[in-house]
Amino acid sequence: AVTADKLANSINTDIAANTAKVTNATHTGDVTGATALTIANDAVDIAMLSATGTASASTFLRGDNAWAAAGGFTPAFFVWRSTDQSIATTTWTKVEYNTEIFDSDSVYDNSTNYRFTVPADEAGKYVIHWSNRLASGHSAGAFLTALYINGSPNTMGFHAQQGANWAGDFWANNTAILDLDVADYVEAFAYHPSGDTRTLNLSYFYGFKLVGV
Repeated sequence: AVTADKLANSINTDIAANTAKVTNATHTGDVTGATALTIANDAVDIAMLSATGTASASTFLRGDNAWAAAGGFTPAFFVWRSTDQSIATTTWTKVEYNTEIFDSDSVYDNSTNYRFTVPADEAGKYVIHWSNRLASGHSAGAFLTALYINGSPNTMGFHAQQGANWAGDFWANNTAILDLDVADYVEAFAYHPSGDTRTLNLSYFYGFKLVGV
């Protein structure tokens, strides 16, 4: 058998040197160096990142490794009721805000479900405000509004104006800060006990995501 004793001294010297080797061949390209390897400047591109969401000219990379919309409190929407809507007595009725003032991410449906829905990658805290106006002449003297989240009333969202035989218009409004997940949807409902159908108009609904919370 061939042992180290039977090898030329020069071969043993080469083997020892290779065993003790602490350097690598010099690398070039995206990774450079010999002993310590370094990622070259401008070598890491978007495709190499593990971030969630979609990179684009309107997003930035957050500290939690997710792409998020840049440039303000978005998603955001502002809608209102531009025509009269009938509200039956003693029934919670969804307010159909049918006209958009703005809708940054197409998050509000103003023609079918009349609701705000949290889009993909946009879970978080949202400010939601709603204000509804019921036409004058309510002998029962009460008007209430509420937010519904995913089809169920949110207990934070009730507000009432009362006054026996009130002859003027009724305004009911409120603001809430909500923790919402992706695909959660938010709607506004109205209620009155006046004994007959009443008219709702000049009502509005808006919301936006809080940044950095």
